[in-house]
Amino acid sequence: MMDWDLFWKAAGVVLSLMAWGYAIFSSRRKDLYDKLEEGRTRMDRHAARIDRVEQTLQSMPGKDDMHALQLELIKQTGAMEKMAAVMEGNAKITERLEVIVTRHEQHLLDGGKK
Repeated sequence: MMDWDLFWKAAGVVLSLMAWGYAIFSSRRKDLYDKLEEGRTRMDRHAARIDRVEQTLQSMPGKDDMHALQLELIKQTGAMEKMAAVMEGNAKITERLEVIVTRHEQHLLDGGKK
């Protein structure tokens, strides 16, 4: 015949060991889910950052755009040099006109006394 007192003591030990095992298993599982959720959140943030970087890079000028810009700057430099030459010529003409106007003014002020 079986001793009921020993049975209940053994059942208590077995149940407490099972509860302890379940607690460890469930807490480890919860920790795993928490870590997975944290990883998922980090990956979502990284994906958003990568998307923003990709959009920024797509809107930036490329090699061909920069080359076209360089060519346009070279054209502008040539045009500015032409304008400088024309303005220099205009400055010389203006100087000559000022000399002539000064002579006319002097002649008028002198009253043609020569």
